[in-house]
Amino acid sequence: MNYLILSRVSWEEYPYKRLLDLLPERADICFAGGMTPEQQACSGIRPVALTELNTWDGGSFTLLVSSPYWLPDVLALQPAYTVALLEPCPEGENEIMWEKYSALLAARADLVGTVSERLYLEQNLCRPRVVYLSGDYPLSCGLLRRGERLFFLSDYEEVWTRALTGLWQPACSGAGDWLVIQRRLRADFYVSMCGKMPHQPTVHYLAATYLYLLGDEAAERYLAKSFELMLLHDYTDCLHSHYRFFSAIEAKKGNLALAVAQYEITAFTEEERSTAVQMRRWLDSGDSGLLQAELYRVNEDVAEAIRVLENLSCPEAQPLLLQNYIASFQWEKALQLQRLAALSSSEAGVIPLPGGAVLQGGGMPPASTALLAGTEIPSYGGVQLPVIEGTMHLLHGRRHAAIRSFLRVAGAGGEARTLFAEMADLEEAAGRLKGGADDEQG
Repeated sequence: MNYLILSRVSWEEYPYKRLLDLLPERADICFAGGMTPEQQACSGIRPVALTELNTWDGGSFTLLVSSPYWLPDVLALQPAYTVALLEPCPEGENEIMWEKYSALLAARADLVGTVSERLYLEQNLCRPRVVYLSGDYPLSCGLLRRGERLFFLSDYEEVWTRALTGLWQPACSGAGDWLVIQRRLRADFYVSMCGKMPHQPTVHYLAATYLYLLGDEAAERYLAKSFELMLLHDYTDCLHSHYRFFSAIEAKKGNLALAVAQYEITAFTEEERSTAVQMRRWLDSGDSGLLQAELYRVNEDVAEAIRVLENLSCPEAQPLLLQNYIASFQWEKALQLQRLAALSSSEAGVIPLPGGAVLQGGGMPPASTALLAGTEIPSYGGVQLPVIEGTMHLLHGRRHAAIRSFLRVAGAGGEARTLFAEMADLEEAAGRLKGGADDEQG
């Protein structure tokens, strides 16, 4: 397998050199940017001028991407596989924009890796293939020989190599098993820390989180202890952050009536109370799939919600699936789903929207336009579909189409100024990224 490194920093500062030594099926490894002859000789990696990328056949490469502002190039290259190496927002970057485009990069990637445990947990709630590139397990988990060099692999390094191999050899790599093993190791670490730090609610909460991801019923016990400790420390605002979590645990066990009752205790806002009423309707009508997916969604476990909804055939699942695609930044899937929903619903005369609203159908154009038929543009999780459409146009290099989409928001009474400002900021950030790589080449 050939690899292309799209880095946020120069080769000298690149933080993943050890992981590059462990890449499986290594063939040609390239770095987009400059390298000295000594660096090339020591690493066995060759530099590639950015101007060359325009002529590349990306289909023969796996991309290792550590800045979200490479995303337009990732989409243009159409690689065989994309690995997103997510990082917390660097100093000096716009945090909101960094996190948004990092999430879009992760959604596009075939595999996500990160040294940040916060990002690792967040991504596990959004998608299935995530590797934590750090760990506390003290024993070696494998050996790897590269020429005359012998590498003793840590737990996460073994997971890293297995997960990469699993991209093109899914049947024989056991990558999925290793991803579960990594979650188990993190769970075991925090369970052991609970014994050493019995009065720390955060440690118990993290143990509960990993056990929940594993489907281990012990999650409930550690969450209960964390909730108790929060109350003892006078953290009385923990109903949303802690008590609601019980409803996801019960949903995973299939105890849906109890899960709904637990969620209802945490439903304070009008929107939350409306959601609770809908949950009761689904519970009474036996729509267990829809109910389970919604319990996952309100607990931010979008990955599980999507897994459930994608296996449901009822029409009510489609708008819920759309919401979850948007929440997990799978925006291309969201647009595709909405277009299909608009086409199929036009025959019935209506287009269902989350929250019970409908739009009239009947020979309607693509969904992004159909949604503008009324005086207001529907918003999904605070995001309007023309904004999503415009963002995807921008990332695919269709600048004029992006502007048209953003202007539709302005024409419907929305505020386009911030969208055009973000567009300029994104172009500037990508320019800085490539300018730094050009400077290294020079």
